[in-house]
Amino acid sequence: MQTKQHSIWWPRLATFLLWVAAGASLAFWILKWPGMGTKLPAVGVASIGGPAPTDTQAVARLLGMGAAAPALPTPGAASRYALMGVVAGSSGAGIALISVDGKAARPFEVGAAVDAQLVLQSVASRQAVLAGRVEGPAAVTLELPPMKRLPSPVGVDAIPPVKSSPFEGNRFKPSLTDS
Repeated sequence: MQTKQHSIWWPRLATFLLWVAAGASLAFWILKWPGMGTKLPAVGVASIGGPAPTDTQAVARLLGMGAAAPALPTPGAASRYALMGVVAGSSGAGIALISVDGKAARPFEVGAAVDAQLVLQSVASRQAVLAGRVEGPAAVTLELPPMKRLPSPVGVDAIPPVKSSPFEGNRFKPSLTDS
């Protein structure tokens, strides 16, 4: 009489799939546990007809609204305004963090009124342009102060450069000789 030998792979495959399902279930419930998973903010979909809505308060926090940078005095009407930060998009769109009359800086989108006379006309890398109207001529151009270069750490310049390695290929070349 001849007996049929069962394949050993079917139980192994079933056991593997069972462990994968158990691991996926465990991961799901760990992420559902309060405080364990990170909750991501909902992201809105921008309409094709116009620019995407921007959270100006989030941009203000990103640009450091709480920390006021020293404003550089400029002559005329520009002395009332200080540019604290810029997030520039394509074609002059974006947000600028502007301080008016030395008050706390606030975020302004392109086209928003900065005060009674001026609106934010456009933003670019490190500058914002204010005008009487969005389509009108520029009245004030605000620029961020130049970035400061950080000093090199103490002692970095004193390290001598490496001249050569004692290893060349697979052979060891001793740098010290016996006298």
